[in-house]
Amino acid sequence: MTELMKKYLLEKWWFPLLLFVLSILQFILFPILPNTDFSIIFVVLSGLTLFASSIWQLFKGSKIIGISLLAVLVMPILISGSMIYLFSEMMNSLDRGLYLESIEPVIKEKTDLIIPKKYEILENSRRNEDRDGYGIGLIIKYQESEEKYITEQILNSMDSKSDKGIWRYYENGFDFEHSENENNRAQPYYSKVDTLSNTIELYIMNWVDRSNW
Repeated sequence: MTELMKKYLLEKWWFPLLLFVLSILQFILFPILPNTDFSIIFVVLSGLTLFASSIWQLFKGSKIIGISLLAVLVMPILISGSMIYLFSEMMNSLDRGLYLESIEPVIKEKTDLIIPKKYEILENSRRNEDRDGYGIGLIIKYQESEEKYITEQILNSMDSKSDKGIWRYYENGFDFEHSENENNRAQPYYSKVDTLSNTIELYIMNWVDRSNW
């Protein structure tokens, strides 16, 4: 029995290779006993057998075969690792708001407000509203010394309403009311400047277009 296992699990390299390939295919395409751990155990055991066979081949002088078997063994691990990494990145992106380099351009694009170069980010996240869309919530805090720079911009633009909207007074500072045009209906947004807390808030809503679903 020992000699038989040695022959087919170590010496005949094609047999453990075949087992490993079958275990991968079975794990992906044809799960046996899905409510058990059979598929995982099959992959692990066949992988260990393939590893042992590759080491045997290396020690016996068949370096090309040994290295090839190791390459076959490592390939699914690399692919699985890459998929896990991409999936984790995708999941993390669901919680991201605006990229750091896009904060200033987005605020200027939406409100014509040029913010100071130095500010503190209090919130920058994606908020899942419902199945019809999601929002980007942004709150930044500027230095008190920059308040004049910001308020002068707002006061100079309050008399003229642009295609983007217009600034209005509110109790603690200014609200930006966006214009009701086609672009803003597709991506409505709300912004305000609180001069008491020295914060600028921006909330952008993104609707999911289901017309082509």
